[in-house]
Amino acid sequence: MNKRKMWRPILVVLMTALAALYVLPSLVPEGAMPGWYPFAKRLSFGLDLQGGLELRYTVDYKKAIGENLLRTREAVIEVLVNALARQDGKAPEALSDDDKKALQDRFRVERVDFDTLKVTFTNEGDVEVLTSDLVDELRSDLVRQPPSGHEVLLQLSEVRVAAIRDEVVNQTLDVIRKRIEAFGLVEPDVRKNGDTDIDIQLPGVRGQQVEEVRNRIGQTARLAFRIVDRAPETADFFKGQMEALAAFQEKFPEKGRLLRIERDPTTTQWFVRADAGLRPGTGDALAKNALLSFLKTLRLSDDHMVGFEMVERREGNIVQERYWRTHIVWATAKVTGDHLTRAMVLFEQQGEPYVSLEFDAAGARQFEEVTEQNVGEYMAIMLDDEINSAPVIRERIGGGRAKITLGGARHPREVLREAQSLVTVLTHGAYKAPVHKVHDFVVGPSLGSDTIRAGVIALVVAVAAVFLFMLIYYRGAGLVADLGLVLNVLFIVAILIGFNAALTMPGLAGIVLTIGMAVDANVLISERIREEMRLGKGPRASLEAGYGKAFSAIFDSNLTTAIAGVVLLNFSSGPVYGFAVTLLIGIVCTVVTQVWVTRVIYDGYLDRFHPERLSMGI
Repeated sequence: MNKRKMWRPILVVLMTALAALYVLPSLVPEGAMPGWYPFAKRLSFGLDLQGGLELRYTVDYKKAIGENLLRTREAVIEVLVNALARQDGKAPEALSDDDKKALQDRFRVERVDFDTLKVTFTNEGDVEVLTSDLVDELRSDLVRQPPSGHEVLLQLSEVRVAAIRDEVVNQTLDVIRKRIEAFGLVEPDVRKNGDTDIDIQLPGVRGQQVEEVRNRIGQTARLAFRIVDRAPETADFFKGQMEALAAFQEKFPEKGRLLRIERDPTTTQWFVRADAGLRPGTGDALAKNALLSFLKTLRLSDDHMVGFEMVERREGNIVQERYWRTHIVWATAKVTGDHLTRAMVLFEQQGEPYVSLEFDAAGARQFEEVTEQNVGEYMAIMLDDEINSAPVIRERIGGGRAKITLGGARHPREVLREAQSLVTVLTHGAYKAPVHKVHDFVVGPSLGSDTIRAGVIALVVAVAAVFLFMLIYYRGAGLVADLGLVLNVLFIVAILIGFNAALTMPGLAGIVLTIGMAVDANVLISERIREEMRLGKGPRASLEAGYGKAFSAIFDSNLTTAIAGVVLLNFSSGPVYGFAVTLLIGIVCTVVTQVWVTRVIYDGYLDRFHPERLSMGI
């Protein structure tokens, strides 16, 4: 053989050896391979072949838009105060606090829908102050509706609502993927379904891992630092709800018996408490649900929200009482997890784990400003709607650091596991909007063991029949084709293992289709070689001409099939997606093995034995 062509058989041998090393662990019992073996991964199977976890979540994009609109509300108030001041002939920068309050009393801004603000003026003559140009300068995607008496509606444009929806759903999709990847799961299928739903399929997830995956995906962990409002009208809000609580207790006795209204002697706020069980987790969900049900009957201003804190009263290591309690905080977060740069688990001197937080320069500056402006107030450290703690701000805090404690009468390993899970969630980002579970199924192999066995038998019989036909009809050329088919399947399986992809039943169908396409390629090549041999050409000339004339037809057919596979890969999920994955891998392997590898085998045979004619079944 020409020394310049020696690299071809060497490369084929290396590729075959590497593929065999990847596939070998899947052919022996699990755990049979030694620990030093470098290719220890086994072929994994999809949800239909081995079962797993199937989830669907929907993204509450309206909540994200509504929260964003609340921040716009503050800007609208400031702009209107300045505009009214100019109308009265005053300079906005010269206004005192009393002047600003007097101007604010002339209008009210409230959110009436997730995408709509309503501005109500005391005097109808002030309505003209809120012009379309003023709204456009404030926010270009906010549309001023025609005034109706004293009222003006400011509504986000439909185009902007759709854009925010798509952005929030795509961000949530990325966050879910990152959280799942942190588990190292095989071939998780995370896909958008419709406008707001996200489908998740996790093959092979079982036992304790199921609950861990559920908790990590379902935990939104939107970190925010909010100031507790201790103004008298806010602090006494729940004091005025005694009759409402009595009516709720009469209507819903099971939930109502857990609730009562008390006053916090430290913060001076009145709050609602809901008694939980003495052991963590026993009645936590029931107690919080009772709180939420009662709060739905009340009306709190848009610029406030209710946070929930779990309180434990202990004597030594014994829990005496355990309950949820409310805090009324400002809805606008002064510092958020958007500026978080690092989250890690550290330990107190007593050995208790906690989560240490570090913020970027902007977050550190905001944290410093907020603590400086609110010395003596209480800052609630919130994850979603739950308050981890609400310490008093005793002095300005610099350095951009904070911590989240995870105490309670629990085993240290449980607290540590919760801390590590929270760090993973915070590190990979919080959801930009709440996510709600639509369905959650732990599924077994959907096809059943008998169906799976039948599918595998069908695959083996089909492959064996094709191999036998090629040997009988094409003889020596059929043997070369069969060698190419064996390498084709070997490379497909090795690539699936190498890329951590799972094999599904539709994937098996894709392999069968690949074998058919590969055989078709060999038939085209063999028939072209036959034609050249009938014209009296020698073996090498027939080989050159046969491969040359067949290549364009083989390339075109595989290219068109690959285009269809790419479309399926990008616009499908579940079984069709698994079929598209193996189909595309199979197309690449077919071109490599049936066009290039078989040619290398023929060249080696001619160089070694110098036959007068090729065995083509003639």
